[in-house]
Amino acid sequence: MEKVFLEVAENQYDCDAVEAKVKADLKKKSRAAIKDLKIYIKPEDGKAYYTANEGKISGDVEI
Repeated sequence: MEKVFLEVAENQYDCDAVEAKVKADLKKKSRAAIKDLKIYIKPEDGKAYYTANEGKISGDVEI
């Protein structure tokens, strides 16, 4: 089992947990099948931004 963490300025972020939050938020916004998903973690904002389905769906979640 692999786990990926991002460590910035003495804070640690679980990338799997961030991905799960993004997917949960995405399900609230769209019932469409997800063809592609890009997640951009921005610790200085305390958020993860995402785009899905070639940019047709986008949003952000707290990390």
